Amino acid sequence: MTVRTEKKGLGYTVSKGSPWLDTIAATMEQAFEPVLGQDAPRGPRDFLYGTWLGHSLHAAVITVPVGSWSATMVFDLMGEERAADLSLGLGLMGAAGAAVTGAAQWQDTTNEEAPRRLGALHALLNVAATSLMAGSWLLRQQGRRGPGVALSTLGLGVNLASAWLGGELAYELGIGVNHAAFEEPPSDWTDVAALDDLADGTPHRVKADGTPVLLLRQGNRIRAIGATCTHLGGPLDEGPVDGDTVTCPWHGSVFSLDNGALIHGPAMTPVAAYEVRVEGGRIAIRANAERAGALLGAGAG
Repeated sequence: MTVRTEKKGLGYTVSKGSPWLDTIAATMEQAFEPVLGQDAPRGPRDFLYGTWLGHSLHAAVITVPVGSWSATMVFDLMGEERAADLSLGLGLMGAAGAAVTGAAQWQDTTNEEAPRRLGALHALLNVAATSLMAGSWLLRQQGRRGPGVALSTLGLGVNLASAWLGGELAYELGIGVNHAAFEEPPSDWTDVAALDDLADGTPHRVKADGTPVLLLRQGNRIRAIGATCTHLGGPLDEGPVDGDTVTCPWHGSVFSLDNGALIHGPAMTPVAAYEVRVEGGRIAIRANAERAGALLGAGAG
């Protein structure tokens, strides 16, 4: 299993030069395991991932503390004390949401060195920024606005530095993005395999114009969905099949074999589904979620 680390950006540098972060990462992983580990209840985890949203919930929530604390600095400069204090408090509430959604997203990358270490550093900086902001809020409530403004300004700087590291995690290391986004499922019928190649009940990996596809024969039914897990690119054809679903062997995302729909995270987007045609002992497919799969002897339709 690999997450893209070939570009020698900050993520690569941290992964190679900061082994001290491994201890912190291990502590974080152990603390999160009861509620965010793969044996924890699915419902809360799916909510925190953003499975229901079709998008990373963490990416949406982090705008609250960053935006609110930026507004705090602007209001402080304008002398709008009440507005500055309110936006600071809103940022503190948003930081709690950013922390739990970020923890959920990070927990399923812990067997990768670069995101494991960089995520731990990202979390440390966010804790520091939130602590500074909480201290600022307390000082402001005591009427000590000068020190309070100083702490919040410093906290904003730390928060922005951490946000930059978050960008490295997403755009350099591919955490929280769709790893099948650039695949191009064929819209025309494409020959991919011989019918005799498919052992009943065993997933079979083929390529359709370069796009990995999982084929599965179950009795007189053939199903075809994308073979790349959208979470971190895991091979769905190597995962266990349970009735109408397949589970990614890397982090446990569950997809429907009927139409590629996402059932459980940590993935946040579905995979492609294909219509199947069998003629002359050969299998052809084309992207079509609404008419996915085929019954042997039923024709292409």
